[in-house]
Amino acid sequence: MARKKVDPSVPLISVPVEVPPTIGEREAAERPNSPRASRSLLRDFNVSLLIELVRRSESISRAELARQSRLSAPTVSAIIDDLLKRGIVIETTTAPSSGGRPPVLLSLNAKGGYVVGIKLRGDGLTTVVCNLDTEIVASRDLYVPLIGDPIAAIEAIEEETRRVLSDANVPPSKVLGVGIGLSGVIETDLGVCKYSHLLQWHDVALAEPIRLRLGLPVWIDNDVNTLAIAEKWAGDAYAARDFLTLSVGRGIGLGIVVDRSLYRGASGGGGEFGHMIVEPGGPRCECGRYGCLEALVGEGALRRRVSERKGHSVSRDEILLLIELGDVPTLEVIESAGRKLGLAVSNVVTLLNPELLIICGEGTALGARFLDPIVDAVREQTFADLGRELDIKIQTWGDEAWAVGAATLVLRESFNLPGADDKSQAIWHRASASDGPIEDEHVLALGK
Repeated sequence: MARKKVDPSVPLISVPVEVPPTIGEREAAERPNSPRASRSLLRDFNVSLLIELVRRSESISRAELARQSRLSAPTVSAIIDDLLKRGIVIETTTAPSSGGRPPVLLSLNAKGGYVVGIKLRGDGLTTVVCNLDTEIVASRDLYVPLIGDPIAAIEAIEEETRRVLSDANVPPSKVLGVGIGLSGVIETDLGVCKYSHLLQWHDVALAEPIRLRLGLPVWIDNDVNTLAIAEKWAGDAYAARDFLTLSVGRGIGLGIVVDRSLYRGASGGGGEFGHMIVEPGGPRCECGRYGCLEALVGEGALRRRVSERKGHSVSRDEILLLIELGDVPTLEVIESAGRKLGLAVSNVVTLLNPELLIICGEGTALGARFLDPIVDAVREQTFADLGRELDIKIQTWGDEAWAVGAATLVLRESFNLPGADDKSQAIWHRASASDGPIEDEHVLALGK
């Protein structure tokens, strides 16, 4: 994931699922009937808005926060003073003064909290600890068979989480939660993996057993969705309204963001792009069907086709070497797969008309002979030249980026606007402060 310097001029993102709502949406929000609930929600609106403004700025003054938020100066000061006591924001430096006392600038305190992110694979897991800036503080890799064995996965997650937090030397009070990304159809609200053909899991409750073992909030999602969330949070897509995250590797996945909201579908299966049947009666896919896109252009398919051309079994590393050496049969296989995948992607671009396509995953290591045909097909095969107007970015990274994406699940919940109930995981509800919570008398309705 390419982390971007946040531009405060970009409008605040209006996605209840991803990040706090915009100022206008907060003003138009329906108010609860209970006066107490109303005041609590108004307080949370205000706190959430100010934290988001600080997060999206490298540094910002109280006066600028009041101007951008349209809150009164006393309200801003009261909230910021509380956030300073809780260690969520910090005073960094002073800005040049046009006369009078120079303003003190505020920034998000990267050390104000830490999150754990985990990427599950068939052969193990990658675990990271990130600070509030999504910078990796510690990481671990564990290789253990997880296919068909969710109990082994739960035990490994508990053990690796405890170890990586020890490696990071993070106090338990600073840990906000655990995010887990895995391949498959995920019921995010229930924390259940409904089906993962890669792991061969069916109806596995994952979040609750781990929460009970660790005593921490736990969120799970499809691994490609976590990448899309991470890109929206602080990556190439932070300013995008409609975009796609295409993951290529052993599997082919798609994270779909429409109108700044992640699209999961009715039951969590949205984005299973690799399992569209594009060649009826074609090669058997790992999902059990025939002719899926993944069975034609995924890593297993490429290895099989190159092996057939070479007359012996080849590994992924051998394919990379053959590409580097310019082996003609290998290049023919790779380029053909790129064209086939590009045509499928161009159909999705025609259907959804995104402004940005991010191509990522282990398959990007195949290089230009694989990626260029994808890009060319998208540019040339979309309706009404939609592909020519599309911004396409290619990212290359390792397993840690998947885990960072999972960690962003926790950050999203920790900074998101909560409801007025005891189940809120908002960071300002959880961080300690000697003076207690922000007092209601300082809370003003936005726009007043």
